[in-house]
Amino acid sequence: MDWNNIRNSPGIKNISTLATSTISGNAISALFWLYLAGLLGQENYGELGYLIAIAGIASNIALIGGEWVMTVYTAKGKNIQSVLYLISLISSGISAIILYGIFQNAGLSVFVIGFVIFNLTVSEIQGRKLYKEYAKFYVLQKLFFVLISLSLFQLIGAEGILLGYGLSFLPFFKRMYASLKTKNYDFKFLKEKSGFVANNYSLDLAGAIKGQIDKLMIAPIFGFALLGNYYLGLQVISVLGILPGVIFTYILPQDASGKSTGKLKIFTILGSVVLAILGIFVAPILIPMIFPEYIDSPSLIPILSISLIPSTITSMYTSKFLGDEKSSYVLIGYIIAGITLVLGILILSEIFQVSGLAIAYVLSSTTQAGFLLITYYLKNH
Repeated sequence: MDWNNIRNSPGIKNISTLATSTISGNAISALFWLYLAGLLGQENYGELGYLIAIAGIASNIALIGGEWVMTVYTAKGKNIQSVLYLISLISSGISAIILYGIFQNAGLSVFVIGFVIFNLTVSEIQGRKLYKEYAKFYVLQKLFFVLISLSLFQLIGAEGILLGYGLSFLPFFKRMYASLKTKNYDFKFLKEKSGFVANNYSLDLAGAIKGQIDKLMIAPIFGFALLGNYYLGLQVISVLGILPGVIFTYILPQDASGKSTGKLKIFTILGSVVLAILGIFVAPILIPMIFPEYIDSPSLIPILSISLIPSTITSMYTSKFLGDEKSSYVLIGYIIAGITLVLGILILSEIFQVSGLAIAYVLSSTTQAGFLLITYYLKNH
C-alpha cells in the first residue's frame, strides 16, 4: 500500500480541508456556546435555545427544500442555482415578516433570512466540490457570529445573541446576488424535478421539526432551566459529532456523482463508537468542574453520547439515498424519529424523570438509523 499516494490523493486532501475548517469553525462556535452557558445561566440559556428552535423551524419552512436539492443538482451539473435562490429569498422575506408580527423579535426575523442565504450559498459551493471555498465560508461565519453577537450582547443584552447570529450570515449574500443577476431562472427544470424538490422540502421540514421539537416541548413542560441543562448536553454532543459531520459534507456530492464511498462510511461509523465512549466517560467528569450550576447535564450527557453512533449511521445512509434521488426514504426516517422523540419525551420523562429526555433522544436516533439501514439492504439485496 503506497501511503504517499493515499496521503496526496484528492479525496484525502479535500477531507483534510473540510476537517480543518469544520473543526476550527465548530471549535469557535462550541467555545462560544459554552461561554454563553456560563454567562447567561440555566434559565436564559434555555430561553435562547427555545428561540433558536423556533427560528430553526421557520428557516426551514422558508428554505423550500433547497439545501440538498442545491447540492445534489449542482453536483450533477444542472443549472438550478438562480431559481432556488430567488424562490427561497422571497419565502424567507415573507416568513421574517410573519415572525416579527407574532413575536416582535427582530433577531428571529433576521435569523430566518440570513440562514436561508448562507445555507443555500454553501450548498452550492458544496455541490461544486469547491471545498477550500466552503472551508473559508464556514470559518468566517463562525467568527462573525462570535464577534457580532458579543458586541450586540454588550449593547442590548441577551437579545443581541440571536440578532448577532442572524447578522453573521448576511455577508455571504454576495455570491447569491451574483447568481440572481444572471436571471437564468430555469423554472422548467425545477418543474420537471418537482417530485424530488417536494420530497426534499418535506424532508427539510421533518428534519427541522425532529431536530427542534424536543426543545419546544421541554420548555413549557419542564421550564427553561432544565432546557438549559439539556441544551448544554446537546452542545457537547455536537462537538463530539464534528468529524462525522465533516465526512457527510464530503460524501454527499460524491454519492450524487456516483462515486464509491463505502469504505469511508464504515470507517466513520467505527469512529463514532470511539467518540461515544469519550462522551460517556470523559464529559461527565469535566462538565461539573466547568459548569457547576448545570446540575442535570452530567447525568444527561453519557446517555446522549450513545446517539452519536446511530446518528452517524443515519448521515451515511442519508447521503446515499439523497445522492440516488430517493429522498422519500429519508423523509420517512425523519417522521419515524420525530414521532419516537415526542412519545419518548412524554412517556419516558414520567418513568425516568430527567434521564428519560436523553433516553428518548437516543431511541429517536436509533429508530431513524434502523429504518434507513434496513430499507437500504432490502432495496439492494
